[in-house]
Amino acid sequence: MDVVVALFRFAVAALALIGTQEIWLRGQLDGLLYFTNQSGLLLAVVMIWGGIASLRHRAQPPGWLKGGVTLFLLITGLVATFVLAPEGADAPSVAFGLTSGQIEHQIDPVAAFLDFLLVDAHHRLRLRHSLYWLGYLLAYVALVTVRGLGWPDLAYPYGFVDRGELGWGGLGLNVLLYGAGFWVLGLVIIGIDRLLPARALVGSAGRVRVPA
Repeated sequence: MDVVVALFRFAVAALALIGTQEIWLRGQLDGLLYFTNQSGLLLAVVMIWGGIASLRHRAQPPGWLKGGVTLFLLITGLVATFVLAPEGADAPSVAFGLTSGQIEHQIDPVAAFLDFLLVDAHHRLRLRHSLYWLGYLLAYVALVTVRGLGWPDLAYPYGFVDRGELGWGGLGLNVLLYGAGFWVLGLVIIGIDRLLPARALVGSAGRVRVPA
């Protein structure tokens, strides 16, 4: 079964890399400014790591990292569904008839959550991890804001962090609202981790306990 788990993870990693190919293949490093692309690249890393670990029966990616990537992908999917404008109908296919938006906004979040739910060992997350993950979001907003202040002619990656349009008050309110949602969803991830059996439902992860 671990071979099946590894193949699934490698397939997810391949899709995540296809969805972000403009960055690592074409050198369009500006794409790293997008939270979606950061999440997709992190997903590729943990899936390759986890796939190799499953094949070799070695320690899986640490719980705080795997849980964080799962959270980031769920946030990506939710924001794309409820906040961002839909992808254009003329968006080009990048693989298997799928656009990069479909891969990054729909497939990656579902795959990340299923992997977390079924294949990961559990009981590895702590409440403090939700604060670590929230810190990542705050660092991202700070980076985007500093970039906007230093180079005002450059576009912001997302309208809800556009200080030029929102002003400091609007930006602060969005950080508060999105940050609260981010933190609550992180607590949900931790709650699910605690409710599930320690051992993975599929595969052998958790048979030998490793530090979170």
